[in-house]
Amino acid sequence: MRYTRIVSCGLMALVLASSTALTQAQTVPVVSPSSVQTSGAAAGEVLIKENLFTVSPALETELSADSAVPVQLQFNAQPNTTEAVDISGITAEGFTRKVSVNGEEIAQVVVTRLKKDADFVDLEADKFTSQFGVESNRLLPTTAISVNGDEAEFVQAVARLSGTEETAEPEEELEDKENTVEDDTSVDEGGGSENPIAEGYQTPERLERQEEEPEEERDPNMTINVSTDGCEPQIDLGSGIVRQTAKTETLEDGIVTETDACSPNGIVWNIQRNYEACEDLVDEAALLARPQYTSFYNDDRGARFDLAACQPDQSISFAISESRDECKPNVDIEGEQVTLLTRLTYRDRTGKDVAVSECAPSKTVFEMEREYGSCSDAVDLEAGIANAQYTLSYTDEKASRQKVSECMPDEEQAFKIEEKQNCTFDFDLENGEAIVNTSLIYTNGDKVEVSVHECAPSETIEPIQMTAEPNGCSMRHDFGTGVSTEMAMWTYEYEGQLFQASPCITTETTYTHNRVFDKNGIDVCTPIVDMASGKAVRQYRTEIIVTGTSEVIAGCQPDEANMLGIFSTVNGCDDPASFDHDLAAGLSYGLERYYYDVPGRGRTYVTACQRNDQKFTHSVAPNGWKYNDAKLRAQQLVDVSIKVNAKAFKIATSYLQPGTSEIAYTFVRNQDSPDYSRKYYNGCTEMVPTKRTKIYTRPDGSSYAKASGDGTTLNNGDKCQRSTETRKLNGYRVNVSAKGYTLVVRDGSGNYTTVSGNCGGSSKTLTGNPGYSLVRANGPVSTCRYPEYKLTHYNRIDERSKVVYPTGKVTYSSWKTVRWET
Repeated sequence: MRYTRIVSCGLMALVLASSTALTQAQTVPVVSPSSVQTSGAAAGEVLIKENLFTVSPALETELSADSAVPVQLQFNAQPNTTEAVDISGITAEGFTRKVSVNGEEIAQVVVTRLKKDADFVDLEADKFTSQFGVESNRLLPTTAISVNGDEAEFVQAVARLSGTEETAEPEEELEDKENTVEDDTSVDEGGGSENPIAEGYQTPERLERQEEEPEEERDPNMTINVSTDGCEPQIDLGSGIVRQTAKTETLEDGIVTETDACSPNGIVWNIQRNYEACEDLVDEAALLARPQYTSFYNDDRGARFDLAACQPDQSISFAISESRDECKPNVDIEGEQVTLLTRLTYRDRTGKDVAVSECAPSKTVFEMEREYGSCSDAVDLEAGIANAQYTLSYTDEKASRQKVSECMPDEEQAFKIEEKQNCTFDFDLENGEAIVNTSLIYTNGDKVEVSVHECAPSETIEPIQMTAEPNGCSMRHDFGTGVSTEMAMWTYEYEGQLFQASPCITTETTYTHNRVFDKNGIDVCTPIVDMASGKAVRQYRTEIIVTGTSEVIAGCQPDEANMLGIFSTVNGCDDPASFDHDLAAGLSYGLERYYYDVPGRGRTYVTACQRNDQKFTHSVAPNGWKYNDAKLRAQQLVDVSIKVNAKAFKIATSYLQPGTSEIAYTFVRNQDSPDYSRKYYNGCTEMVPTKRTKIYTRPDGSSYAKASGDGTTLNNGDKCQRSTETRKLNGYRVNVSAKGYTLVVRDGSGNYTTVSGNCGGSSKTLTGNPGYSLVRANGPVSTCRYPEYKLTHYNRIDERSKVVYPTGKVTYSSWKTVRWET
């Protein structure tokens, strides 16, 4: 057997975080069990045994590349330990994940706990690991996982769960005894040994006698042997497992002295189902189908053992239903009906549809409908008849249209084929005839004309005689021979209208060309003048006489055979006003023009008046000024004249000569003008802004006013309106006097005041709450002479001042009492 030595200082903390963590162990050479137990491992190191035990997932478990997933594990075979251990009822727990290394998917598993019923023992996660290639994202219960681990820790954990943790006993070496159990290191790929029970135990070594004893008094040589021979496995269909059983035999000097009964040894195999070997059980009356399966298991050597023949799986059933799939409907063309066929089917556990019965007619019947739109009509030219055609279809229960037949003729819808004149004519120019073409058509059931035959000469309409018409055709001109030939087109009359049958073609009528230079003494074309060569040439156009009327057939062309000379003259160019005046140079130039003579017509001028070599010097006289008010400058202007034939002619008036100097304006004063549109008020005072203007005198004595912003603001006086307002507060004060009476007075706020008057009399004045009234008067006192009482009311007169500002604002002073009135 093989062992692996790794350093235990935190290595397995990376087991589920790196795809290569489980490959960082260093493999050492194969050693014997005794060497494993006694090899001098350095401090901080543990011995990891490869293929220590084999487990498989208890349930199907998803693999994740993002996080570790908990997994429940069960042992597949007896652990590969040096000393046999009892794993009956013990399961394992751990975590798993998936990583990708160089494109290969790797599953990683760590075992972190052993569990039996409610008891458990935690294991060091970095000491019990496994990794292997996977092709899916699931670990199935059939997946065998071979785990490498620390044998010593594993054996102790199993012993604690089994309650049989061994106590160390002193080794006693016997010189003449041997170990009777063979060391078998053969392990299959799943991690199980060939004989996991018998090979996992060792018989105790025989103790060597330290002292020689008589032969007849020695103890017998006892051997314990564990075997599965003769032991039948326990089959637990309810739990879905098979437990292997074994028996223990005690031998003394090789003779069996005691044999225990067969009992489970902790190795279990999952019972598997094979559905593919059995047909489903079908109950047509109940419309149910159930899958059937055979039961079997595989032991740790891969041998298969069948347990039961085909039996129905009562936990799964499939509903049998009526289906039209794979059934073609029954079509009755003559009766125009479609009957649907159905059969009984169900969907099995693999998702496959399974047929229970053959297709048979159902109660679902659809009436067919005729559809004419998708078929062209059937045409019989010999019979002169066209028939409408239709297809048969029906609408199924899903409102889908199902086509049943191809196009068929409807004998009840027959249409007569007729001749129609809707074609262009053909023309026979040699015989001067227009040939009428027609087409064959019929009108279908939708009142739409349908064409049967393309255009062809009519067999019932005679050709129409044509005539040649020159109108609308131009002539063909041959300027080389000086002759024009008439052209005409063929026309014909049809149904009262005239139609053109051919383009314009030549006839036998011809006309001679004539050259025309002028008409009524006026050139019909502009002569060509070449001033450089001093020559002119007249032009003509070509005409013909047609029925007494001239027609121009060619535009202007020069008569190069008759050249004319060009001459100059000042006649018509002697007006000094039209001379060429160069004011900057102080010179004027005379003018001339050119002409040629046409025999019998006199001069024809070919140019307008233009400069010649005659010069005239300018004379100037002052005449006005040019103002530049923006710059406060002015320049002198002059009149320019020349003398022609001793007579003076003015050629420019008020002209500014180049280089004329500027003369500055003279400042006179500032002038401020009120701007009432901008007036404002400072309290009662009206303030009027002004606009300031600077007054200048120009060189010619005229005045110029230039705006210069704002001037001094004017005080336009007090514009407020004042008045006095008066108010009277009636009954604002009352004087109460009493002699021999006691008076009770109430004011406007509801307060009461008592005034007692003795015989000598008394009074009291009340102010501020108008609305005073006498409530009652008690008296008079009998001892008083002339008793009386009186209430005297006073009105208060107030005044205040009112001021109305020009802006419309109104202010008031406080009210001031000026007098009292009774």
